[in-house]
Amino acid sequence: MTRASSARRTLRGAVAVGVTAVALLVAGCSGDPTPAPTPTADPWAAWDAALARTDTASARWLALGDSLTEGQGASTIDDRWIDLTRDALQQRYAVDGVVGGVGYRPGVFAVYPPDSTWAVWQSDQTDVSPDFTTPSLGYRSVDLSAGSSISYPVRGTGIDLWWSPGGGSFDYSIDGAEPRTIDTSATGASDVSGGAGVTSVDGLESSLHTVTITVADDEPTGVVLEGFTAFDGDRDKGVTLFDSAHSGATVATFTADLDGFLSTVEAAQPDLVTITLGANDAVDTTPADLESGYLTLVEGIKALPEPPTVVVIDEFSSELDDLFARQGTSSDYQAAVTSVADRTGSVLVSLGDALPADAAADGDLSSLLSADGIHPNDAGARIIAGHMTELLGR
Repeated sequence: MTRASSARRTLRGAVAVGVTAVALLVAGCSGDPTPAPTPTADPWAAWDAALARTDTASARWLALGDSLTEGQGASTIDDRWIDLTRDALQQRYAVDGVVGGVGYRPGVFAVYPPDSTWAVWQSDQTDVSPDFTTPSLGYRSVDLSAGSSISYPVRGTGIDLWWSPGGGSFDYSIDGAEPRTIDTSATGASDVSGGAGVTSVDGLESSLHTVTITVADDEPTGVVLEGFTAFDGDRDKGVTLFDSAHSGATVATFTADLDGFLSTVEAAQPDLVTITLGANDAVDTTPADLESGYLTLVEGIKALPEPPTVVVIDEFSSELDDLFARQGTSSDYQAAVTSVADRTGSVLVSLGDALPADAAADGDLSSLLSADGIHPNDAGARIIAGHMTELLGR
């Protein structure tokens, strides 16, 4: 099933499904870099400004990257470091009377068993297939054709349904209420922002709801459902997380259709973008090519109408670097990532700084890794979350 052919995108980053070094993270390269924008004097400016107004507007964090960000190795979705960090930031910037929702989650995740078994989180589905080609947040949508249906458990007082423009019509219903119809082919739709269609529903009780998407039996054109943003009193306040990661992806996953991906990022209106990329690229990409592709991606993010703070997380700066193959030395890849951060005025963070010094010194990180010996387990995720909370909490 496809939506309108002109609206479909081709994925150039293969999804790793085995327990291999390639499954560690997500990255890629694309063409020659465009001239770098003038670095912001204070790279934290956009995020600091957002945190200063959380009582009246949401501080929006978009977590972009590979399996390190998506949470491969975590036993549950709530044990991922990005979810733990979101919870801590919501507590640090608590708003009276606001619980705080989980934020954006995709139609399907790209993690895999045995360590992570939560890739399919829908409660029921009929004739639905994963879509890793549409440039949604993290490239993790689901395709629905005529007669398809799918239901998700979503908690909160408000829900945004994300869908791709240019397809057919679908109905959505919450808790079995009267269905409402969305025509994704309608031009000039008021709920299309950037490259994504977003339908907002508010006025719900602060509880768990069932959202059901249905495509009529006689619908001639398919529909792409990208995901959901769940708010629990925090639609316009507090801290909101947008998960835009994909296990096994590379920089090329996001630069293969850079304009399409950036238009979806624009719809999220992030104040902060964190990036974990590079390790997957190193398997068959030189440091120079990694730098070129990475630079293209970061420059694109920096060129958004409202440029966010960008935090580049160096994946080559820890003992985890010894666990995967690469086409050059670790220091060469570190230099490439450092150059990208310097040239774009981004914040550079060392993954190694998040790991316990004694474990790193002894070369023994086994207690922090999942059964595959590569990805952080729940304990490792908690350590990374603690480090990132202090960094992002400012």
